[in-house]
Amino acid sequence: MKRRFFLLLDFLAFFTILFIAIAIRKLHIDWITYINNCKVFVFVFAFCTFALWLFSFYDFKALRKQFLSYKSLILAFLLSTFLSVCFFYFLSGRLPLLTPKAILMAVLLMYFIYIYWVRKTYFQMDFSKVNLLLFGQSQTLDDIAAEAASSKGFSIRAKEQEPSADKNYSLRNLDFVVVGSKLFSDKPEAWNIISEKFISKGACVDTDFNIFEQIFRRVSRESINDGMWLLRGIGNRRESTTYNMLKRFLDLALTVIMLPFLVPIGAVIWLAIKCLDQEKPIFTQKRVGYMGKIITIYKFRTIKQQNQESDKEEITRTGAWLRRFRLDEIPQIINVLKGDLSLVGPRPLWVGEWNILNEQVPNHTIRTIVKPGITGWAQLNFKAPPNYKISSEKAGRSQNRPFESAFTRFSYDVWYIKNRSIWLDLEIMVKTGLRMFIKDSHVAS
Repeated sequence: MKRRFFLLLDFLAFFTILFIAIAIRKLHIDWITYINNCKVFVFVFAFCTFALWLFSFYDFKALRKQFLSYKSLILAFLLSTFLSVCFFYFLSGRLPLLTPKAILMAVLLMYFIYIYWVRKTYFQMDFSKVNLLLFGQSQTLDDIAAEAASSKGFSIRAKEQEPSADKNYSLRNLDFVVVGSKLFSDKPEAWNIISEKFISKGACVDTDFNIFEQIFRRVSRESINDGMWLLRGIGNRRESTTYNMLKRFLDLALTVIMLPFLVPIGAVIWLAIKCLDQEKPIFTQKRVGYMGKIITIYKFRTIKQQNQESDKEEITRTGAWLRRFRLDEIPQIINVLKGDLSLVGPRPLWVGEWNILNEQVPNHTIRTIVKPGITGWAQLNFKAPPNYKISSEKAGRSQNRPFESAFTRFSYDVWYIKNRSIWLDLEIMVKTGLRMFIKDSHVAS
């Protein structure tokens, strides 16, 4: 609902700005010129909306956590300008426009200033904050409180070990009452207090696990260890035949559409590896796919053949560049056509790491209940994983430190499994193009 409201507000602001720009340029109101320009500038508004969506300016959960990034705003402005200029360049001779270059730049500059001002003003207002009341003791509650403390978009009313029957709690502008997942089992009397003071008065009461998901868009480590929570969230799911069929259709359709672009790029990469690295350009690797089936995936070679199993990976001359932009994944379109991979899903794990991670990460095998993908929610939000087999050999199986990143990546995969949809898949695919140009050092670690 909030996105629709701001989209409508942005639409009205954009065409008001266009009206002002034309009125200033002509020094009087010319409705015919304005209407003619509106017919064309609606495409500019679409380009701006796409760029703002791509850089999360319509994602209020992300904005709440990260606040506003000048860099993201500038990149969205540059992308909007590029798309709009290309549009005008090819069609300007056929359009009844008033000095399109001057009007276009004026509108874009004023519109993006408006975007920054409106988003910043919104998050400075008290009513925009998510007000939380926390009860219980858990690491998940501590993580929620820490996130709220570091963000301007959240406010913690109180954090107590248990609710008090003698205390009056204000429900004004209270968004969520968050209870620890073990509060009622540890303190059964807390249920009557929560029911009387909050639920019966219309307050929204939810568990720390669910609120953690809403804030972080991944699941908490505690919930990964909670078998009953996973059973309720994933085990009782019903597979949608329509979703699976539509997803497979999109995989095939988009792969066929991309083939004319990927084949020439792949041919250049193949020659570069062959000539510069003097290695076999393609290598295969056994990985664990859907329902634990072993699949063979194809990748461009980025590591010296003789060092693939050693402690130190020796990157080839072209390997660093290919990995930086994820171009080594291009041959996996063969796996998509074969049906071993989808375009979107949890990344399939190398068989050498599979058993190790199953020992270290509780309930880890559930990541295979959906078809793995070339890209996924974890790839979009988290850095590239280390080689867990090598990490475990260096640190020893008794130490969990090398596997902290495995827990985090798995938490994103579980969130995707719970929330997967065609719209989420499309969002991941579009934003993966942006992720290719973002270094791992600039992504959550």
